[in-house]
Amino acid sequence: MKRDIWVFLFVLGVILFNWPIISIFRPDISKYLFLAWFIFIALIFFVAVYLKKRDNGG
Repeated sequence: MKRDIWVFLFVLGVILFNWPIISIFRPDISKYLFLAWFIFIALIFFVAVYLKKRDNGG
């Protein structure tokens, strides 16, 4: 389960920061990049905290 979550986050990051998706937001590319980067880091943080709590039994 842990590995699946990390692989999913990796694939999500590749998709979010790949050329076809970024080109959709060309007029507001800087806003998109900052927002996507912030959300991506927050997801990684929450997954890491969740997995740590789950491994330690709460």
